[in-house]
Amino acid sequence: MAAEYYLFSSLFVKLTYDRMKKYKLITFTISMIVCLWMPALYAQQDAHTALTEAQQWLAEGKYQKAYKVFQLYAQEKQNHLAQFTLALFYQQGWGREKDEVTACQWYGKAAKGGIPAANHFFAQCLQNGIHQSVDYAAAIHWYQQAANLGHAISLCAIADLYMQGTGVDKDPQKALAYCQQATSAGSIPAQLKMGQFYLNGDETIRDPQQAAIWFGYAAEKQSLEAYYYLGVINLNAVKDTSRALHWFEKAASQGYLPAYYQTARLYFNAPLSEETGLPTAENLAKSYLWLSATQQQSKQTSELEDSANMLEKVEQVMPQSWKEDLDQKITQHLAAFHSE
Repeated sequence: MAAEYYLFSSLFVKLTYDRMKKYKLITFTISMIVCLWMPALYAQQDAHTALTEAQQWLAEGKYQKAYKVFQLYAQEKQNHLAQFTLALFYQQGWGREKDEVTACQWYGKAAKGGIPAANHFFAQCLQNGIHQSVDYAAAIHWYQQAANLGHAISLCAIADLYMQGTGVDKDPQKALAYCQQATSAGSIPAQLKMGQFYLNGDETIRDPQQAAIWFGYAAEKQSLEAYYYLGVINLNAVKDTSRALHWFEKAASQGYLPAYYQTARLYFNAPLSEETGLPTAENLAKSYLWLSATQQQSKQTSELEDSANMLEKVEQVMPQSWKEDLDQKITQHLAAFHSE
C-alpha cells in the first residue's frame, strides 16, 4: 500500500553545494500531495523501488545509473514521473550535453500525465518555440492546466503575456488579476512578481507604494530578493538612503549578490564625520568589506569598474592594520555563500 500511495504532484530541482564533500551534488525537493489518479502510477512495488533508488543515485551525482532507470520507465512503461525527470536530465545537462529540444519533447509527454511542473515547463517550450513553432494559445492552455493542479505561479506566466501584449491583446489590469490569484496561497514568487509589475511594469499601473506592499509580504517570509527590491524602492522612490541601506545590507549579508554593490556604494557615499572630515570607522570598514566582495563575485563590468575605483580610494585612507581582519571576514562570508 505504501507504494500505491507514494504520491507526487510535481518535482522541483534545487542546485545546492555539499560543503563537506569535494564535489557539487544535486538535491531533489519533492512536493507530495494526495491525488486521486496517482495510485496507478505506482501500482507495482518494483516501480516504486526502482524509481526511488534512481532518485537517490541522481542526488548522489551517479547520473548514468540513474538515467538508465528513468529512461526505461519513461520509454517502455510510459511513466510520467520518469518522463518528467528525463526532461530535467536534458534541461540541466546532468551527465550529458544540454538539449532543450529533447527536454521539451519529454516535458510534453509528462504534461499529459498531469504533472504540474511538467505542464508549466511544456508551456514555456510552446511560448518560446523551442521544439515546434511558437503557439501562445497552447502555452496559455498548459499554464492554466498547471495552475489548476496547484502550480500557482503559472498564472503569473500568463500575466506576463498580458502585461507585454505577447500573443494576446495587451491588458495590464488582466495581468494583475491573473498573478494576484497566484498570491492567494502565499506564493513568494507570485508576491515578488506582483511587486515587479507595480515597480517596473506598464506605466498605467506603476505604483512604488503598491510594489512595496507586495515586496513587504515576501520580505516577511525572508525573501532576499524582496529585501533587495525594498532597498531599491527606498533609494529611488522614497529617497531614504538609511532604510535603503538597511534592506540592501540585509540581503547582502545573506549572500544575495545583486545587493553587494548597492550596499558598498551607500557605505562609500555615507556622510563624512563632522570632526575629521573622513568616513567614520564603521563606514570605512563596511565600504572595504562590500567593495571587496563585489570585486570577487560580481560579473557586471560597470560594477567591477566602479567598485575598483572606490576600493582604491578606501585603501588610501583605511589603516593597513585593519586589512588582515577584514579580509578574513570577507573570506568567511564568501565561503559560506559562494563556495564551490
